[in-house]
Amino acid sequence: MSTMLQEAARRAAVEGVRVSRLRPRPWAASPLDLVDDLEPMLAGRDKVLVVLDDADLCDPAQRAEVARRCHRSRAPLLVGAHDDVPEISDERDCTLIDLACLERAGVADVVGDALGERLEGASGLVSAYHRASAGNPGVLRALLDEPGLRAEFAAAGAAGDPTDLAPRLAHALPASVHRRLAALDPLALLAVGVAAVAGPHIPAGVVEDAVGPAALARAVESGLVVHTPDGTPAFRHGAVRRLVLEELPSAVHSDVRHRLLDAARAHGLTVVPDDVLSLR
Repeated sequence: MSTMLQEAARRAAVEGVRVSRLRPRPWAASPLDLVDDLEPMLAGRDKVLVVLDDADLCDPAQRAEVARRCHRSRAPLLVGAHDDVPEISDERDCTLIDLACLERAGVADVVGDALGERLEGASGLVSAYHRASAGNPGVLRALLDEPGLRAEFAAAGAAGDPTDLAPRLAHALPASVHRRLAALDPLALLAVGVAAVAGPHIPAGVVEDAVGPAALARAVESGLVVHTPDGTPAFRHGAVRRLVLEELPSAVHSDVRHRLLDAARAHGLTVVPDDVLSLR
């Protein structure tokens, strides 16, 4: 869940409001699956805040029905999205918030927490991470989670003024992802591609069925993807997933989508993302 949504939900809970988190269903057996998840949340007389992150991944009909039922039950709906969601944003009771990137002080806090030390915004190390991430929290956390990049950023920080190193720092994460992809065998690359196109909310088992367990295991060994608690392979950082999608050759993209669609149908999923469905 996005940091802002987490904080809003936490504060609501402190005030005694019951918070229910609704998980997107971009892959589902029916357009009503998301609504079926919602109904128990709306039951009862106590006040409930429904939180839906990644709403842009939901089927438009799903979003519209969630908004309608929350409005009917007078339950406030807190929504996070990375794209326009007109079924929700056009509702009079909805407020859209434009999230700004982190300033240096915010970057100092995030980097300091990751490294276990207190940093000032004016330090060379903070400046290096700020330039590389442009203050984007997702990119910043992905950079910090790449152990191989720590020495490079430490050297840039020690330089005092990393201006001359700015182009290389800005390319640090894409270069790291490119190196990992280049080291993969064709089937492991396909497995990484399947995980990237599928996204984090695909039901467990579909990705494995699309590429086979051996190729998926090699993809996980590469460090590009990890297993979530329910066994679904996913990217630890959305910024890395987006870079992988940009790097994948068009032939791999096509093969990935065909495999995903076949695996989804084998699992009885009839609601699939439009970019996968459109290939057949």
